[in-house]
Amino acid sequence: MKVRRYFASSMRNALEMIRQEQGPDVLILSNRRVEGGFELLTAEGDVDPKLIEKFTPKAKPRVQEVLDDAEPAAAAQARVDAAPSPAAAARETPVGQRHFRDGVLWTNQETITQMQGELANIKALLQQQLSGIAWHDFESRSPERSRLLRLLAKAGIAPQLARQIVADVPEHLDHQQAWRRTLAILAARLRVRQDPVLSGGGRFALCGATGVGKTTLTAKLAARYALAHGSDKVALISADDQRLGAHQQLKIFGRLAGIAVHTIRNLHELPDCLSLLRDKPLLLIDSPGFPPDDPRFQELVATLGNQTRPIPTYLVLSATTDYPSIARITGAVANERLAGCMLTKLDEAAILGPALSAIMESGLPVAYMSAGQHVPDDLEQASAKALLQRMLSLAAAAPLRAEAAVIEQAFAI
Repeated sequence: MKVRRYFASSMRNALEMIRQEQGPDVLILSNRRVEGGFELLTAEGDVDPKLIEKFTPKAKPRVQEVLDDAEPAAAAQARVDAAPSPAAAARETPVGQRHFRDGVLWTNQETITQMQGELANIKALLQQQLSGIAWHDFESRSPERSRLLRLLAKAGIAPQLARQIVADVPEHLDHQQAWRRTLAILAARLRVRQDPVLSGGGRFALCGATGVGKTTLTAKLAARYALAHGSDKVALISADDQRLGAHQQLKIFGRLAGIAVHTIRNLHELPDCLSLLRDKPLLLIDSPGFPPDDPRFQELVATLGNQTRPIPTYLVLSATTDYPSIARITGAVANERLAGCMLTKLDEAAILGPALSAIMESGLPVAYMSAGQHVPDDLEQASAKALLQRMLSLAAAAPLRAEAAVIEQAFAI
């Protein structure tokens, strides 16, 4: 039997070296952390029991047995009588120092943590390899769908969503037909709400995290309505007491546009303010910038929905936010009574697929699109066609190709 030694900076790299040189079925005799990384010993050829025994750690003798051999029986009995009960000893002795009756000395927490980390690395390595194998198999069996997956990945569509979409594309179509069918499926998944604020007025609230553009979007909607119906037909309520200068920003805009702006310090003042402005055809509420998983956000949505006339609430999302962040936001509000969402900062986004992926998966309809800081300009009604066209334009301008590792995530276990 031949023993070989491997050294690498991490357990994952060491295992990969062994797998490439000796295959996945090699026998690992031992592994240990050494200065600068990890050392692994492997064996190949006929199994030598003596060599295996040499590298197999033996159970340490129990401390109690050693003392029993070295002390008189009477002293040992006295010590047994004075010892606490097993239950009490278990409560008083740290887990890393307990000795069990089978003679095994349990390891300390540092070793357990190390083992957990190594197992996690092995799991991640296996998942990566399996997803890569599944992707290459899919690529050989369905070349056209594989091509569609690459195009969607380049546009930033989330891998799992992209795989669901191409699965609905018939295999017998040529590339142009398949691509048109893919875009049609995307457009069907991207729900929109046609002009809910400007067409008929009413009471609306905009909510979302700090910095996504709620106040600017509120000003755009108010100014657009005022141009069509008159500034005396619009009123604004500034409830954002979290961001410095939020009240002042809306008040300055109100003075310039001739629109009444009212401020409230907390949600308890909202009913009185709504009663005061009940005759305004359009009333917009600029809410504080709470993260959606903040309990105060849930209180805000509940307060708006529990008014005598429930106030439709729209979640404002920035197109520059990455997919995991928007997915976390929409997941946190999945059980809230939201009327939809509005997408801002389209002009600042280098890629639009991640934001649209999270929105499509959430099922929230998009009401308006905002691209720029000009008031009342840079505001459009939501259109699935316009959003997808912008997404494809950004993808065409992107200098980088879709990485295979990104596409392989669609086949992750």
